[in-house]
Amino acid sequence: MKNTIVIKLGGVASDNLTDDFFQQIIKWQAEKKKIVLVHGGGHYITKMMKALDIPVETKKGLRVTNKQALEVTKMVLIGQVQPAITTAFQKRNISVIGLNAGDTGLLEADQINDSDLGFVGKITKVKTALIEQLLAENIITVIAPLGINSAHDWLNVNADTAACEVASALNAEALYLLTDVPGVKNGAKIIDEIATDEINKLQTTDIIKGGMIPKLASAAFAAENGVGQVIITDSLENPGTKIKSKVAIR
Repeated sequence: MKNTIVIKLGGVASDNLTDDFFQQIIKWQAEKKKIVLVHGGGHYITKMMKALDIPVETKKGLRVTNKQALEVTKMVLIGQVQPAITTAFQKRNISVIGLNAGDTGLLEADQINDSDLGFVGKITKVKTALIEQLLAENIITVIAPLGINSAHDWLNVNADTAACEVASALNAEALYLLTDVPGVKNGAKIIDEIATDEINKLQTTDIIKGGMIPKLASAAFAAENGVGQVIITDSLENPGTKIKSKVAIR
């Protein structure tokens, strides 16, 4: 979808919602850009799980999600994080609406074939009709990273993966994956560009690890499936690291 920009907000979403962030959003809207946000919420989910004495565990950068953890995840994403984001937009008189998998089955997913992860899913289809309808009205959409399978079971979905699937389905001109670091690091240096065919080497040499592994895998998918440019950064103002299809590391 021409002129569409997808932004994934980091796990501590409030860190991303700065005055500079909103100034960029307003500038893009003045340029007739359409904006879609996919938000994480890992920090808030972890905080709530600890408060409820539910064990917090991750595997290869993904949250292990049993039935209890899934209910907490839904509660925090839909009931806490998303309303905080939409309220921040409303305070600036920016039209916005929050969406989740329960809205027209927005994000269809299958459970990942790994019993250790529990109720964790992978997006199989993004139903773009509702998103496109809202964007045509110049309404920013804010999407929670949850999916529903064919049995109507809810699944926790990695927010980076969800953002990349949404961006790909919309053929977005740009995808910004906002995180807590200014880009992908090699030691103390930020890597300017990474080729999709170099990611495995970066992983095997331990340059990337933890949550950056699924983030880069998702970014590579987006770069190779219709998204104009993919950028990993900590703010819309910083150049960060660009993920490009089969372009050598610089």
